[in-house]
This record gives sequence, structure tokens and C-alpha cells, in this order.
Amino acid sequence: MSDITERLFFALGLAPNIHKQDSSDLKPYQQLCRLKNTVAAATQGKPVTNNNLHITLAFIGAVNPQQKQRLIAHVNQLIAPQAFSISCSGLHYWSRSKVVWLDCHAYHPTNRQPSTALQALVSLLRQAVTHSSAHCADIPSISNQASLAGYIPHITLCKKVKPHPSLPLLPQQLDFHFQHFGLYISETIKTAHGNDVRYRCLQQWSLAAARFNN
Repeated sequence: MSDITERLFFALGLAPNIHKQDSSDLKPYQQLCRLKNTVAAATQGKPVTNNNLHITLAFIGAVNPQQKQRLIAHVNQLIAPQAFSISCSGLHYWSRSKVVWLDCHAYHPTNRQPSTALQALVSLLRQAVTHSSAHCADIPSISNQASLAGYIPHITLCKKVKPHPSLPLLPQQLDFHFQHFGLYISETIKTAHGNDVRYRCLQQWSLAAARFNN
């Protein structure tokens, strides 16, 4: 078995596909990037790179190629929940990790009623990690991850924030529509300012069809 490992996680990517005809998420994404930079300036934190903005669904950790393929094969068999939308309305600070984050609430795309699709997706993916970990000792089991009850969907905007920051008011509510989720890899890259991290999507899966009123 190969000893080459990759650090993986499941997530909802926020950067829109600019090559698609439907770019309805381009404007809220641009607003999110501006908000992130404003918050970083106000709190003297390190802003997350635009393309790294995401909502984590399930953290996997370090796996080798064989373990990754086993995990992908299991996710390929899942019946995904219906597509959903996300509303972001408040800024928050976690003192332990020193990050400022934006809360996220799922709702149905047509009637704007609260949706359980996001929680259902998280549960399915954690089950996939658990199933794979039963055959792969190096994949963290679900018992080593935060419980689903403690899962807080959020977007990290900036890191290395000093204690007790003064957070600006959110200028407007941000809404994003999701019809896919992905498996991402965390890669270390070299920049002019030293090493940094890049999140790259390795594979995407579609959520069940839902009608969007854009």
C-alpha cells in the first residue's frame, strides 16, 4: 500500500464556476470576498484566500490513494439529499481557534422554509467516513470527530485574529445556492510571503434536483 498521503475533506465550495451560463452566485461571492477583506482589515486578521472560501461538511484527514478510492466508491453509492440554499446573516468569533466566521442556515430554494438537507448530507458523509475507517485504520473514525449535534455550518473569513475583536455589522444577508458538493484536498503551496494552503476540488457529486428561482 502506498505511503503517500493526502489531507482531504468534504465541503461546499463557494467560488462560482465562471464558465457556466448561470452565474447567479457570482454577485454574492463577490460580496463575500469584499466582506472578508473588510473584516480582516477591521480585526487585523489574516483573510482566507478567495478560492479557499468554503463550508466544511466532513473532515477526513490524511489518507493514501487506496483509502481515497475506497471512500470515493462509497460516496458514489450514496443517495444525496435535495439541493438547498444557504443564508448567511451574522459574524462571530471563536477565541480558541482565533477565527472570525459567518453563520450559515439552510433553506429550501423555492419556499425559503428551513431545510434539513444540509444536516442530512453531513450525516451521510460522516457515515461514509465511518464505513471507510472500518476498513482503513488510518482514516479517523467518526467517534474522533465532532458529533453531528455539535456541527455548526460556517464560512471562515479570517484567521489569527486577536482576542475580543470588534466585528463590523453585516451590510446585507448573503445567499448561496448549492447543487453539488465536493471532495477537497488541502495542499501546501509556496507564495511570495512563504508557505500557504490551497484547497482544491478533486471530485464533485450532484445533489438531487431542485428547482431554483433566480
